[in-house]
This record gives sequence, C-alpha cells and structure tokens, in this order.
Amino acid sequence: MPNPKNEVRRSSYVIFFPLLFVMLILEIMHLPASIAAYRPDFLATLVLFFLSKDPKRINVGIAWISGLILDLISGAPFGINALTLALQVFIVGTQFRHFADFMVWQQMIIIGIVNLVSHIGVYWLGHLIGQSSYTTHFSLQALITLLIWPIMLGIYRFLWYFFRVSSVSSKPEQEL
Repeated sequence: MPNPKNEVRRSSYVIFFPLLFVMLILEIMHLPASIAAYRPDFLATLVLFFLSKDPKRINVGIAWISGLILDLISGAPFGINALTLALQVFIVGTQFRHFADFMVWQQMIIIGIVNLVSHIGVYWLGHLIGQSSYTTHFSLQALITLLIWPIMLGIYRFLWYFFRVSSVSSKPEQEL
C-alpha cells in the first residue's frame, strides 16, 4: 500500500547506530572518581527505547552485540556488559510487551527495577568468575538511570520524529 502523504520513512537503524556510537563514548568517558561510580547506564536506555519502538529490529541480539562492543572498548570481562544489556532487553521485551504505552513514571519504575536486577545478577556472576569488587554502587547507578530516563526518552523521541523513523512493527500486515 503506497504512503498517502508520500513522505519518506527511514529505518530505525539510521539513528540507532549513530546514537550507539555516542552512548558508547558516554559509557567510557573519564569522569572524576567521586561521580564515576554513579554513571547512568546510557547504553541500556538507548537499547530499551529502541526495543519499545521497534522490537523486530532492535532485540536481544543487538543488545548482546552492543554489550560486547562495550566490553571490548572498556576492558571489562568479556560478556559481562553484554549479559547485562541482553538480560534487561529480554526482561522488558518478554514481560512488558506494551512498554511504550506505559506512562513515563511507570516506565521509570520498570527501568529502575530491571536495571537493578540485572546488575545484581552480573555482580553475582562477577564474584563467581573471580572478579572481586565489593562495591555496591550498582544500586545508585540504577537509581540514576531511573531518574534520567525521562530526559533520555525526550531526546530519543525528538530524534525519532525529527528523522521520520518508522518501525517494522508499525507497517500494516499484508494479507496472504
């Protein structure tokens, strides 16, 4: 079916990959020691937003690859960040199918809880593999991520509509 307005709609990849690059820079950017432990999970906010808007293109596989790239450039044990991102995307994607339809404060609570649960799991896994860091800053990191969600959501939505991005799932199903 042709587009009645004849407007060009772009793939979500058009803004996802440049934003992925920016979020990876924000994740590895050097911060003062006093605030470095409270760095929000920028990459998780990006992947969860795109999961809610375009779940057929941005999914657990993209989250896993994004996490592996973060592991490579940050020097973290290989697969730790990938597991964190994939776990968050899996939980939100399977348990909250209409995440984009929730009100922002409900999304904030879900983001905070999912982020905290995944970081606790990775903290536990880190101890199993011998990465002994006995800090519990991940709880405050989850709180900061929860608090910046409305700001990041506003930025992502602005870019989504500014670049006229369409999702695969928004196209009407073709009848056989």
